[in-house]
Amino acid sequence: MLDKQHEVWYQARQQEPARKVRILIFDQAIQLYDAADESFIGAFAIDGIRLVETSNGVALLQLLPDGFERLTVSVNHLLWPELNKKVSGAKTFSTKAKKHWKWPVLLLVIAGGLLGIYFLLISLITGIGLQLVSTEKERELGEMIYASMAEVLKIDSAATEKLTLFAHELKLSEQYKLNFTVVDEKEINAFAIPGGRIVVYKGILEEMEKPEELVALLGHEASHVNERHSLRSILRQLSGSVLLSMVFGDLGSIGSAVVGQADQLRSLSYSRSLEEEADASAMDLMRGNRVDPRGMIGLMDRLKKAESGTTLPGFLSTHPLTADRKATAEQYIRQFPQTFETPASIEESWKQLRNSISGSGKNEW
Repeated sequence: MLDKQHEVWYQARQQEPARKVRILIFDQAIQLYDAADESFIGAFAIDGIRLVETSNGVALLQLLPDGFERLTVSVNHLLWPELNKKVSGAKTFSTKAKKHWKWPVLLLVIAGGLLGIYFLLISLITGIGLQLVSTEKERELGEMIYASMAEVLKIDSAATEKLTLFAHELKLSEQYKLNFTVVDEKEINAFAIPGGRIVVYKGILEEMEKPEELVALLGHEASHVNERHSLRSILRQLSGSVLLSMVFGDLGSIGSAVVGQADQLRSLSYSRSLEEEADASAMDLMRGNRVDPRGMIGLMDRLKKAESGTTLPGFLSTHPLTADRKATAEQYIRQFPQTFETPASIEESWKQLRNSISGSGKNEW
């Protein structure tokens, strides 16, 4: 039986029960795995994590700057000393708690070595995978994931057609044929699937007021596809699944690992550096399409206003809108101050999409 003092608990939303999880620290992020079936839950950049409080030898961490998602970690946990050094807002713990950190030096060396080997293997497998997976194979993988996901998505065919027409007015990718889907749900979310699929929820479309904001969103997600950010994250997750399966002797689960990533993509978290890279690439695409890159600032401000209560909408929790990201975008605009008048064809496609969304009777634009 596990010592409950060493268990780690993850709570996504205030009203949801906490889940017991296993944690790994890799690439400046905490990776969470369900303790019951070792399935991947998500990755959270360490530089966005804040220590809320400690009590009775247990630390409470807020995983996203503006979100509720929280992690409860015992200060006796093997990884806590390393994690405590990295998280922001760290507070001084009691002397009694500090005593529990004094693990035998030999145990720390052995454990650190094993973890280092584990992370090195994951990094190597991910790097090799990116080199070996062609864009065609990536597309096949993405279609497999999308097919599994589409079974449970409520797709709005009319809005999907209009969004596709809007996107076809833009040059978003040279190496991928992009396909777009609108999900008829109020959730404020959007995500990219390896190989060129981009899924946008009606909730995020309803928040927008200008076509430049939608160009910024599509450019951001297209950049995740173009730079293979989604594929990189999935390969890393699959690498962990393979190694964990080998450790626990459950090789039969590897075959279903790919399809198992489908639902995870809806809440896939990227590092801050990858998000900023996608933002910058999106604004490059906006300028290339003669669309004012200030639409990126408008998108961030619009989404920020969409926050309600203690539960963040999907897009905000998976794409954290930090002050640093907005400041970086504003710096980009200062570097490239040229403004553009949005092409008439994009304006017309925008109006058609607006009419399609408002025609559902769920929202008046």
